[in-house]
Amino acid sequence: MISRTTWWLVIAATLINSFLAAGNVNRGLIEMPARQQTGPLAWAAFSRHADLATTAMILCPTEAFAGTLLSIAAAVSFRRDRVARPGASVLIYGAALMGISGLPATTQAAPVMLGVRDLGESAVALQQSLNAFQFWGNVRGVFQVLAFVANLFSLVAISRPLTSHSAEA
Repeated sequence: MISRTTWWLVIAATLINSFLAAGNVNRGLIEMPARQQTGPLAWAAFSRHADLATTAMILCPTEAFAGTLLSIAAAVSFRRDRVARPGASVLIYGAALMGISGLPATTQAAPVMLGVRDLGESAVALQQSLNAFQFWGNVRGVFQVLAFVANLFSLVAISRPLTSHSAEA
């Protein structure tokens, strides 16, 4: 039987990762293409007041690490439950793996964003930063969206009643 701990960890990971996924979809499909159209100076001005603001500097990493840590904790708890659930293990472990996989892209995107503070109004340098941030943000976004999808489907998988074809280990 799936423990209450596993159940609540999967719910919490799904919730946190849903915020990340929604933000990434919005940023990747709407905001960044618009930023490319408005140009690097407008992007830098906005980013200095949004992405580099204290609230964003606290909220964004906290959200990303919380989603990943909750997914890892759910995977560890699920493993301790020792329950055979068709497909659930791949999804739960996959969510943790996708969350972890997004972190290296963050180590590339974050310094680019932090560097915007010191680039002044150089359109060339800011365009290079915008392009790099968009690339690494999209890589990170793919992994974070996949983590959410895996969390969501793992929640479905552990919510289904066991059938005669799947037995507890």
